[in-house]
Amino acid sequence: MASWTEIHCQCCKMASIQTLVAMRLSDTIKPEAKKWLISILETPSKHGGAQILVHPGEDDEDNILLLSATECLLMQTTEQLGLAKPDHQGSMAAFSYRNRNNFLNSAAILIETRIESLQILKGTCLPGYPEYRLYPGQHLVHNLRKWGIIVQFYPVHDKEQLNHLKKRWYKEISLAPQPIDDVRAYFGEPVALYFSFLGFFTFSLTAMVLLSYVPAFLQDSSDKYIIFAVFNVLWSTVTLELWKRHSSTKAYYWGTLKLKRYFKPPRAEFWGTLIRNPITGRLEPHYPHWKQNLRILLVTLPSICIFLGLAVDGMDMYLHWEKWTKSWYAKSTSKMAVLGLYLPSVCYTLYMEILNAVYMRLAKALTEYENHRLESTFQTHLTIKVIVFRFINCFGVLFYITFCLQDLQLLRKRLSSFLIVSQVINQFNESLVPYLKQRLKLDSVWLKKSKVDTYPFIDEVVSEGNMFSYPGLFDDYMEILVQFGYVSLFSSVYPLTAALLILNNITEIRTDAFKLCQIFQKPFSYPAATIGIWQIAFESIGFLSVITNCFLVSISPEIQALCRKYELRPEQTLLCMLVAEHLLIILKLILAFAIPDEPEWLQLKIMQMEYRSQQAFKKCLDKASTTNGYSQMSAMEGNIQNGFTYDASSQRR
Repeated sequence: MASWTEIHCQCCKMASIQTLVAMRLSDTIKPEAKKWLISILETPSKHGGAQILVHPGEDDEDNILLLSATECLLMQTTEQLGLAKPDHQGSMAAFSYRNRNNFLNSAAILIETRIESLQILKGTCLPGYPEYRLYPGQHLVHNLRKWGIIVQFYPVHDKEQLNHLKKRWYKEISLAPQPIDDVRAYFGEPVALYFSFLGFFTFSLTAMVLLSYVPAFLQDSSDKYIIFAVFNVLWSTVTLELWKRHSSTKAYYWGTLKLKRYFKPPRAEFWGTLIRNPITGRLEPHYPHWKQNLRILLVTLPSICIFLGLAVDGMDMYLHWEKWTKSWYAKSTSKMAVLGLYLPSVCYTLYMEILNAVYMRLAKALTEYENHRLESTFQTHLTIKVIVFRFINCFGVLFYITFCLQDLQLLRKRLSSFLIVSQVINQFNESLVPYLKQRLKLDSVWLKKSKVDTYPFIDEVVSEGNMFSYPGLFDDYMEILVQFGYVSLFSSVYPLTAALLILNNITEIRTDAFKLCQIFQKPFSYPAATIGIWQIAFESIGFLSVITNCFLVSISPEIQALCRKYELRPEQTLLCMLVAEHLLIILKLILAFAIPDEPEWLQLKIMQMEYRSQQAFKKCLDKASTTNGYSQMSAMEGNIQNGFTYDASSQRR
């Protein structure tokens, strides 16, 4: 019977080892390749390995590797990532492995980053596969996945913690807030930030719902448009600014607020000619920027323009169909003809959703084709592609109806169709379809094992591997962005927008939580402090809402009647709208600067953290100068400040 890797560190001796990650290998993998891979995973990091604990499964012939890590390794990873932990005084401080006894606990960082970052030091052939050649600087796991040697690589659930989280998160019916800290402890910061933002955004919509009752107390109906428009603009600004304060507070207590800015290694999927990096001295792939720009210019841009043309053509066909339907309804005497009025909107919404799904796959393929070096650059380019297309596809017809047709009745109809039909389609695709697929998949697996009475732990690991891989948070954030656009840009003409979104999001929180816990594999955890580029996308729509709301006010029947009453010409009305627009933009900027991104007490805590880090750094330098001399002190200073060893000889070359 195989066993775990022997633990040599006396302080890390454990009575039992908890499996953190599973790696499923090919059924036809050769024994020498498996032994070589296990040795690489077990080898200390100073010799080019991952230094993790490996269990080869039930026996040496099994194709499942169980992976874990010692407490010391997890603490060292915590320090390398620059995470902060609470000390015995209750203050957050950058974690130090050397002074680990001064901290209350050490969070377990998943070992995926150590394994994914494994690079080949010496060129060699994969044992047992002479046709597969590994070159220095290449990512080991990425190449083994590409060749089919590694089939799956996923974290393993902790059943006890998961059941406790499910009970508090979505099984109990209560008005209690989400257990965001528990979600973060189990699934990591990115997932916790998404659910926290979804709950924060949903709660902020209650102000919109309460405002919808204001017109009932107003004698002048023209005032309601002005009140809604001004409130939309201020609401979007205050909501996003308060969210930044909320997320920074969460990131502080999670220890991710001030992550170290290391020299970032290239993506595993990045390819090019291997050259020596002039900064780190390591062999890394290099791809010229001019070739990347050429791919963007000749392939990416034409492909995006084709899909944008399809979106515009769909919008044009919908408008013509809508016009024909109105004329047909005016001549029809059938009582069922009213249903035909909504047929163009429903069909166009279905067309939009299909086009969004197809374009998403294209955008990922195009971004991979562009061959970006960093993961952050890859995600930025992908997000920009999708946001531009979704904006045209989802909001293009609404802008055309607003600014060209100036038909508020058609705008309300189109917006209500978007909200209702899109939500039904999203709930069906995101919840019911994955659940049915997973049930059918699991039923087929259990039928094969129906003759077995008991299942060892390895069977539970295999069953988790049969779940669907977690698709990430991209589509979830995009859905919130579209909702934010509907409510901030056009809800002044359709006040029910906020109420419909609240009902949808309450269900969305529970269904997303259910999918994460029951349907998909557990995702890997990465440190994060903010929602990233999505914050910029939300703020951009917030500024655009100033233009749309001012224009909607100017074309409303009540305001138009008021202008005719005071004999205002169209150009004078336009001038008033432009003045109001500029005043609201100035007001948005004042609010953004008046609400700090971090509370005052948090700014003080951050300064205390930086002060303590400087004092600790000076002590390290003083100790190094007295024991090892000036040369080692300089080397330590370079390593601590830069996060990597500077290769002076490479720089001279």
